Amino acid sequence: MKLLASVVFGLGLLMTTTAHADTVTQTVYEGTIGKSPVVVELRSATVKGKTVYIGQYYYTRYRTLISLKASGAALTFQEHPGCFVGPDCPVTGTLTLKPAPAGLTGTWTAKGKKASLPVSLTKNVTRSLTSTLSLTQPGDLYAVDDTLNQGRGELARNDPFRARRVNQNNVYGPEISAGQIAYRTVTDKATGVHYLQLTRHPDPAVLAKVNATLDVERFFRVENALDCLSQTGFVGAGTTGGFEDFTDKVVYVSSSLMAVESAGSTYCGGAHPSNSWGITMYDLKRGGYLNADQLLNLYITPPGWAPGDERPETPAFQRLKAKLSPQSPWFVGDRSIPECLADDVGYDYQTSFNDKGLVFSRSDLPHVMGACMGVYYVVPYAELKALWRPEAKAYFSGL
Repeated sequence: MKLLASVVFGLGLLMTTTAHADTVTQTVYEGTIGKSPVVVELRSATVKGKTVYIGQYYYTRYRTLISLKASGAALTFQEHPGCFVGPDCPVTGTLTLKPAPAGLTGTWTAKGKKASLPVSLTKNVTRSLTSTLSLTQPGDLYAVDDTLNQGRGELARNDPFRARRVNQNNVYGPEISAGQIAYRTVTDKATGVHYLQLTRHPDPAVLAKVNATLDVERFFRVENALDCLSQTGFVGAGTTGGFEDFTDKVVYVSSSLMAVESAGSTYCGGAHPSNSWGITMYDLKRGGYLNADQLLNLYITPPGWAPGDERPETPAFQRLKAKLSPQSPWFVGDRSIPECLADDVGYDYQTSFNDKGLVFSRSDLPHVMGACMGVYYVVPYAELKALWRPEAKAYFSGL
């Protein structure tokens, strides 16, 4: 699947000023062009002693990104709808802005036209981004996002411009109760893309943290769908890419954790569809994600280990995995595809919890092995006595 970047690159305006070379300033405005509501982002930074500007905006009705290239005068930009700023991108209009008490005002003029529309923008938020890159051109003001060590959904959640684009005009499904916990589906009205949101939790702070984590997946899907919808020229372009067809099912929920099974097939360019399936666990005690190794002694963390390094399995976990076979009473998988049960599959299991025990599944496999995604084993809780960490008592009351 081809994931389309929601940033633009190009040449910008240079103007003498003073600033830190490693700081990118992002300012987000909301307002109107003519009578149409818009959200505008401008970024600036000092490059070789001069201030560089670049930006983008969208009409809230359509949410197609329109890139802005500074064109030679302070706060004057050429716009390039649906195209990265480059020599082949057509210019469709000029945005001429000037400072105002509440933000910016100015005019928008279509290419080849004399008449203009008034522009009124109110400053909403300003933030600074520290760049670890050497800023040499305007495109670097967006490339700084790639240095933040965040996935696309997390970037969309934390970026005030992107967050507005992916989180408007939502439709909320019915509340589903599970003891002290309740949740619902949140759907982007225009695209149909959806995911889950907690509506009830005993601790408001944890509720907010869990929902911020759930938003990562929803924002990831919505942003991809919007970008695919606004593209042209390849198979899948002009559609929401299948992101609206994901299915999400809460397969386990307690007062301490929630496990969500998600499946979908997306296509927005590329050689073939991207099929995905997996189970994600959310920590309802502290907020954020939860993985089984936090509660079970599954892996060893050797001295000098760094995130991204492999971790060896504990002997107890190795002994448990040695008992996994299609002949074991714990097997719950599909026997109809022998290739998925072979010893040389080459892809390890992911672990999660359900109401019966520890779940072993394979997720997000390559396209040719898509049929092998799913749950293979459920090991009863009674078989996990040698693996529990002390922290598990806070999540499972029966330990």
